Amino acid sequence: MLYPWKDEYSVGVSRFDSHHKKLFDIANQLHEMMKSGKGAEVIEPVLRDLIDYTKYHLAEEEKALERIGYSGIAAHKRAHVIFTDQLNEGLVEIEKGRAMFVVVKISKAVIDWLIDHIFVVDHKYTAEMNAAGIH
Repeated sequence: MLYPWKDEYSVGVSRFDSHHKKLFDIANQLHEMMKSGKGAEVIEPVLRDLIDYTKYHLAEEEKALERIGYSGIAAHKRAHVIFTDQLNEGLVEIEKGRAMFVVVKISKAVIDWLIDHIFVVDHKYTAEMNAAGIH
């Protein structure tokens, strides 16, 4: 496993920890598929799953932050928009038939972004989420 989940990534909200773990799992699956020489026709659906699940997670996180009136929501949403734009660029490349090029870029980008985002941005909401009764 190239990108193992670590307990220190926990944001103190079990639902979002589960989402993050699933994203790590999909990215690791992509990496393993690529290492074993799977073709674009096999990798592309998994890559689309990674992109789709990432977008789903970001939307769910934003809904929860809105529900509690999170103080840092504007900056949080901006970070999500920037990353979603990168994912959309990846989808354009896939549609051009460049899935193998995109898999390296996107799988690593998702994990790198997640780790950075979890530590720098997501950990900021932990106290407010927990205070609102969301664990």
